[in-house]
Amino acid sequence: MTDQASPESGSTLDWQTKLSDVEVPAWVTTLARGRPVEPVWRNEDCGITFAIDGGVTYLKVQQPGPDWDPEAEVARLAWLRDYAPCPVVLDRGERSGLHWLLTSGLPGRSAVDRRWRLRPEVAVPALGAALRRFHDTVPASRCPFTWSVGDRVTRFTLSRVFLHRGPPLDPVVCHGDACNPNFLIDDVGGFVGYVDVGSLGIADRWADLAPALMSLSWNYGPGWEPAFLEAYGVEPDDSKRTFYAALWDGVGEAMDRAGG
Repeated sequence: MTDQASPESGSTLDWQTKLSDVEVPAWVTTLARGRPVEPVWRNEDCGITFAIDGGVTYLKVQQPGPDWDPEAEVARLAWLRDYAPCPVVLDRGERSGLHWLLTSGLPGRSAVDRRWRLRPEVAVPALGAALRRFHDTVPASRCPFTWSVGDRVTRFTLSRVFLHRGPPLDPVVCHGDACNPNFLIDDVGGFVGYVDVGSLGIADRWADLAPALMSLSWNYGPGWEPAFLEAYGVEPDDSKRTFYAALWDGVGEAMDRAGG
């Protein structure tokens, strides 16, 4: 893999999905055992996901940090698969400071695949319903993981103002990164699975809803929030949305100035 430029030139989504500048390392080719390998996704920390054999398996390669703990992702995927469609970890390892996870592929395409960016009227309701399905079916009473405000303040070294401004808790098992790319949709618009669950844990449902709504405008343009909320089945909560959006962005000072 090569050192990548920042996403500031052109749209972030183009930077994440157009990977002609990414070379497939020889060790990845070896790991694929002769099967074709294609880089298909670059996250904001320059981690690369490779599709092997057309998506039969996927290889995520990234340096660990606050945004990605491979041990945490492995543990959460193992727990989640009893309750929701998600990848299965097939192998894992480390190479020159980069950690990698090899997982099974799931059917369907990312919700930000070009097909669905051109059809947000189909994709957005599917996303809202998929997040509600996650919150309703993954059991909080059995979940050993948390995604609490306190956990996030510690993990990301955020302002402690968040600890004192949090709204009343409506606990569910949150995905932890409920942005649109982490949901998969089949060719007719049906939901098929969740990926990138390394931050899964118990939190308020708006800890997922806030970033999910934020990412709609990034990926589909403005104006899709009502359709998402209708499909999810919840009334807008401006106080919680503001709090959890600020927590997502790490802007505790803005919460302090607003008095919560």
